[in-house]
Amino acid sequence: MKHIKKILVIALAALMVLTVFTACSASPEKKLIGSWRDSTGLTGYEFKEDGKCVVTFADVNIPIFNVNFNGSVDGVYSVAKRDDGLYYVTITYTIYAKSITKDYMFTVEDSALTLQDTEDNTVTVLMAYTAPTDSTVAPSAADATVAA
Repeated sequence: MKHIKKILVIALAALMVLTVFTACSASPEKKLIGSWRDSTGLTGYEFKEDGKCVVTFADVNIPIFNVNFNGSVDGVYSVAKRDDGLYYVTITYTIYAKSITKDYMFTVEDSALTLQDTEDNTVTVLMAYTAPTDSTVAPSAADATVAA
């Protein structure tokens, strides 16, 4: 009986350790979720858990209209592991009534997202991004002093 209890305890401990390691190693799909920006902080992507994304541009040229675009647009994305064993993200968004779909092979390591365009093989590295907060707070009336 003691032998069976010992085996059950060891099996339960092994199962718990396996569960912890599985939970700690997030899938590439989960690692993609968040905000990513280029080195200027002006261009990037925000991937949300629900399959929606926000694409932010700084002075990008829209070829069909030959105009520059600054700002953010809403889009959708999907992630797939393909036959080559690598992960790909397909992003679709609309600018000036023009629907654009981009397909990238991606990897996430530490705080860097690497995107390789499947059309022209260009590589872009984006860093995890947290929007800056306004640290300048106006003084309250209680902070004001009156000169006598």
